[in-house]
Amino acid sequence: MNHIIVRETASEIRAITRGALKGNWPVVIAAMAVYYIMTTTIPNLLAVLIPSASYNVYNEYLQEYITISYVSNLYSFVLSGAFSVGLCSFLLAFFRRREGNPAHIFNGFEVFFKSFALMVMQSIFIFLWGLLFIVPGIIAALRYSQAYYILAEHPEKGVMQCIRESKFIMAGNKGKFLCMLLSFIGWWILAAVVTVLVPTASGILGVINDFAASIPMIVVTAYANTAQVVFFDLSTGHLAPKQPEFSDADYHF
Repeated sequence: MNHIIVRETASEIRAITRGALKGNWPVVIAAMAVYYIMTTTIPNLLAVLIPSASYNVYNEYLQEYITISYVSNLYSFVLSGAFSVGLCSFLLAFFRRREGNPAHIFNGFEVFFKSFALMVMQSIFIFLWGLLFIVPGIIAALRYSQAYYILAEHPEKGVMQCIRESKFIMAGNKGKFLCMLLSFIGWWILAAVVTVLVPTASGILGVINDFAASIPMIVVTAYANTAQVVFFDLSTGHLAPKQPEFSDADYHF
């Protein structure tokens, strides 16, 4: 594998992303909605439907009690890796071949045990680095951010191989990747404002209300995650990288 430094700016990556999404927004948003339902709405619904498996904890920061569901947390712990790989599988198929099939979200279950192990190992590494301080934890998260894409693209690869290759890919690219993510902060804030304006509710109605309120976030997530797959293809050579610009001083005779 050749090491590639991504030279495209965040603005250029977003432009490539918008070009790919042009005329395809509905299918990508639909896939993100499926992902949100499977990873957020269903856990919330489980917490409501099985209240006996929940307990309340007082949050001193919020100064209120919050409900924690054993069943909901178990669901997320066991399945989040598979859905993460599935999302990457969808995004790769969409960006490379314009295959807009939301069912790809479930492709991660074809490598369920690997995806689960990858989620566990990735979480452990990020947690251990995070013990040193916040910044090392963030750097670790960026370092291993491409592992799910690697597993989605090459399901035959082992968990540690995916982690090592992600580390290799992100060497010299972590700052660029972080800048790209931060370039969406305005959209995230706008979506959050819209979400906060939606009235809250409880019970099953609250779960439905939460999904409706999250639609702006789902749209922004569709945009941001497509940009991430653009970054992945640039950093792995699947998308022709921008050529470096040289001045006369750069040439040596």
